[in-house]
Amino acid sequence: MREKDPLEELKRANRELLALYDINRLLQTQLNTEEKLYIILTSLTADDGFGYSRAYLLIRNESANTLEGWLGVGPLRGDEAREIWEGVTALEEEDTDPGRRNIAELLERAPFDVKVRGFVVPISRGQGHPIQTVINRRPKVIKDITSGKDPLHPDFAALLSSPQVAFIPLLSKSRVMGVMAVESPGGDRSIDESRLRTLTIFGNLAAIALENSKLYHALEEKVTTLERVNRELQEAQAKIMQLDRLASMGAIAAGVAHEIKNPLNSLLINLHLMKEEVPAYLSEVRKLMEIVEKESIRLNETVHEFLSYSKVPKLSLVMTHPHRVIDQVLEMVEFQGASMGISIVREYGQDITEVLMDEKRMKQAFLNLVINSLQAMPSGGTLTVCTGRDGDENGKDENGNGKFFIEFKDTGVGIPGSCMDRLFDPFFTTKEEGTGMGLPIVESIIRSHGGNVCIDSTCGKGTSVKLRIPLKSEHIRKT
Repeated sequence: MREKDPLEELKRANRELLALYDINRLLQTQLNTEEKLYIILTSLTADDGFGYSRAYLLIRNESANTLEGWLGVGPLRGDEAREIWEGVTALEEEDTDPGRRNIAELLERAPFDVKVRGFVVPISRGQGHPIQTVINRRPKVIKDITSGKDPLHPDFAALLSSPQVAFIPLLSKSRVMGVMAVESPGGDRSIDESRLRTLTIFGNLAAIALENSKLYHALEEKVTTLERVNRELQEAQAKIMQLDRLASMGAIAAGVAHEIKNPLNSLLINLHLMKEEVPAYLSEVRKLMEIVEKESIRLNETVHEFLSYSKVPKLSLVMTHPHRVIDQVLEMVEFQGASMGISIVREYGQDITEVLMDEKRMKQAFLNLVINSLQAMPSGGTLTVCTGRDGDENGKDENGNGKFFIEFKDTGVGIPGSCMDRLFDPFFTTKEEGTGMGLPIVESIIRSHGGNVCIDSTCGKGTSVKLRIPLKSEHIRKT
C-alpha cells in the first residue's frame, strides 16, 4: 500500500477546511433551502472540491414512513460532468452574490437528479442501506459494493456507478431527517475515517439547513394563522362596534321618534282641516299649505323608518316562494321603470323551493333595493334580478347548511369606494333627499332571517346587492 504524501494530505485538509468555511458562510445568507443543499452536494462532487462521483440527499417522509429521493448531484457520463460543471462555473461568473445560482435549469437538464427524485422506499419493510442508516442512526462506509458484505437496498443499488459509497444520517435532536449518500471512485479519493468525519460535518450542515427550513415553514404557517385570526378579530371587533353604535342610534331614534310622532300626527290632521277651510281663490296659501303637508308626510315616513329600524323585528313566518314575493315587488315598479327607460330582467334559478319567511318584511327589503336601483339609473339602464342556490353544487355553504341567494344588479352610476364601508350606517346617504335608513333596514330584515347582505359596486358601471338566506328555518329569528 502506497504511503500518503504528507504535503498532498495537508493540501487536501486545507481544501476541505476552506470548503467548510465557504459553505458555512453561504448557509448564513438568504439562499433558499434547495440552493443551500445543492451547494453542499456540489462541493462534495466538484473536481476542485472533494471530487467524489455523486452525492444524494434522501429525505424521510414521517407521515408515510418512507425514504424519498430529494436531490442528486453528479453526472451519469463524463461529458455530462463537463457540461454541468461548466454551467456552474458560468453561473458563478455571472452572479455577483456568492453562492446565488440559478439551479432550476441546471437540475432540469440533469437526468441523474431525475432518477434520484424517483427513489421511494418504505422504511418499515426496507432492507440494506440506506434504510439501515436511518434505523441504526450511524454513518456507514461500504468499501466495495460488489463484495456483498454490506447489503444495499436493490432500488438504491441500481443508482450506483462507483465502487464505494458512504451513508451519513441527517440527525436533528432525537430523530433522523434523512440520509446523505456519497459515491467515491476509490483510489486517492477513497473514503477513510478522516474523510468520513468530514462527510459527517457536511451531513450536519445539511440537517441544519433542512431543520431551519422546516422551522421557517412552521413559523410562516403560524404567522399566516395569526394574521388570519387577527384579521377575523378586527372584523369581529368592527362588527361589535357597529352593533353597539346601531343599538345606541336605535335607542336615540326610538326616543326621538316617539316624541315627534304624536305632535306630527296632530299637525297633519290640523293641516288637512285648514285646507278645507281655506277658500279656493287663495291659491298661494293653499300651495304653501300643500308644501307643508308634503314635507310633514315625508317627516312622518322618516319617523316610521326610525321606529322600524329601532325595534327588534318580530317575524310572521309563512311558507312562501321567494319568486312570488319578488314578482309582486317588480310589478309595483315596472311602469315607473319603463317610463325611465329601465328594463327589468328576471333570471330565476329553477332549484328554488318554498321557504319560511316573513312576506311583508321581505317585500319591504326587496322594494328598498329595487327603488335604490331605479334611482341609480336616471338615464335608463337594466335591472337584473337573479336567484339560485348559494355555495357548492348542492347549494351548501362551508358548514353544510343550505342557502339561496337573491341578487339585484343594476347598470347605474355605482357607489364611490370611499362610501362602501358606511353603507349600513344609519343616517348615512349619498342622496340629496335620502334618510340613510334604507340599507340598514334591509340588512336588519335579512339578518333577522339568518342571512347576510353583500354589496359590490363600480363607479360608472353599476351595483350588485346579493342577499344570502338560509333554507333551514332554525336559522331564522322568530322573536
